[in-house]
Amino acid sequence: MENAKGRYWTKIAIMAAIPAVLVGIIYMSTLLMPTIDLLDETKDFKIDSQIDAGDGGNSECRLIKTAEGVDMIFTLKSSFAYPYVGMEIHKDDYSTFPIENYQIEAIIESDDDMRFSVRLQEEFNFGSKGIAHPTAVYSFLLKKGSNEVEIPVEEIKDIPEWWYASYPHWSSDVQKMKYENIKIIWLTADNSNEKDKEHKITVKTLRLVPIACNGFLSDVINVMLAFWAILAIISLYLRRNNVKDKEDKEQKEQQVVYVPYEKLDTEKETANLKDEILTFIGKNYPNPELKLADIAKALSMAEDRTSEEIRLATGKSFKAYLNTIRIEESKRLLKNTAMHISEIAFSVGYNNVQHFNRVFKESVGVAPGTFRDGSVNGEDAES
Repeated sequence: MENAKGRYWTKIAIMAAIPAVLVGIIYMSTLLMPTIDLLDETKDFKIDSQIDAGDGGNSECRLIKTAEGVDMIFTLKSSFAYPYVGMEIHKDDYSTFPIENYQIEAIIESDDDMRFSVRLQEEFNFGSKGIAHPTAVYSFLLKKGSNEVEIPVEEIKDIPEWWYASYPHWSSDVQKMKYENIKIIWLTADNSNEKDKEHKITVKTLRLVPIACNGFLSDVINVMLAFWAILAIISLYLRRNNVKDKEDKEQKEQQVVYVPYEKLDTEKETANLKDEILTFIGKNYPNPELKLADIAKALSMAEDRTSEEIRLATGKSFKAYLNTIRIEESKRLLKNTAMHISEIAFSVGYNNVQHFNRVFKESVGVAPGTFRDGSVNGEDAES
């Protein structure tokens, strides 16, 4: 009996030590990786403006460094088809630096709602073949006023098609970013924003923060909750093993009571219900936050029944049917309008242009630009 108690307390002590060890590991990881202030030019970083002059554009951008941060005042000129401007951060000597296991954190004030993007330029050295500089892009929406931006660098991974088109000899060598040899970080406004109008944003902070350091307190809480969950499982296990055989037998012999289902008078007719569901989706598909729960709530239904009605009406899950509507509408807009691809993506419910490009290509078989050009027939591609 004494040996059994000793083993029990030994197990409890081991379980109690596990969260302490995990917390220590997380804490040590925050000490080993420093936070990097990209606006601090005393740390060998330099801030320059980026304009589209190299591509034949005449957009304007000037940077004003103040005590609050860096003001970026710019005008996108409509005389160029795809204008862009931005802020460029690089080492004084343009040497590379690693950013894996970091996330970009920024506080940005904007004078208007606008599309913005973070771009990374990496340096690949292929020896005798030469050096490639692929660019990855992550787009997001800046709201008017103050914006807190957090982007894990691993999310900035999509190398756009225009890069491969400009450097076709690298297309088979460069497939994804690796983050070990970053040369330039850009904050960029492009042609999806209003042209010939002066805009201003203020970048108050721009930092590279270790992923482990971000939300350290929440990590500690999660670890401790896991610890208590483990102790609860152990307690229930020991209690279960100590119950008497008679009690086990009584529990096994307990009757299961079934409650019959009674159809409610307020239940909607199936045909009308399907129409209401599909009409709701048809009106709200441009909302990038549309969820099954929104439909269920709007029609006062349970989510599982809403999902089943959608499947019966369309033969598809809610997510698959929503995706079909968005892709079909984007195909129509590509063929019948002059809207830019990024505008189409946002108008049909995609918050991220790169995600739209990826989903469109998976669904149709070709990229949006190729589909619009008509070099591949959309119906043939889908088949």
